[in-house]
Amino acid sequence: MVVSKLFLVVVLFSSAAGAGGAVWLLAQSNDPSQSAAGTDASESPLNDEARRRAEKFFGGQHNYDLTGGQEMKPRW
Repeated sequence: MVVSKLFLVVVLFSSAAGAGGAVWLLAQSNDPSQSAAGTDASESPLNDEARRRAEKFFGGQHNYDLTGGQEMKPRW
């Protein structure tokens, strides 16, 4: 029995798409940030702490002196 390459590619692609969809659905249904009561996950103290750490890490001086810089030249 000879299986054409096109048929094999279609079967493999559909199998991969189906498996990916199943994993995505399972991940969505087991998401711990969503509770059965429907409360918003951003109200949690863990998220507040994570937000503060992110602001401390990514935050910084926003008043940069942008005058008198070097001219940008393309490197051809």
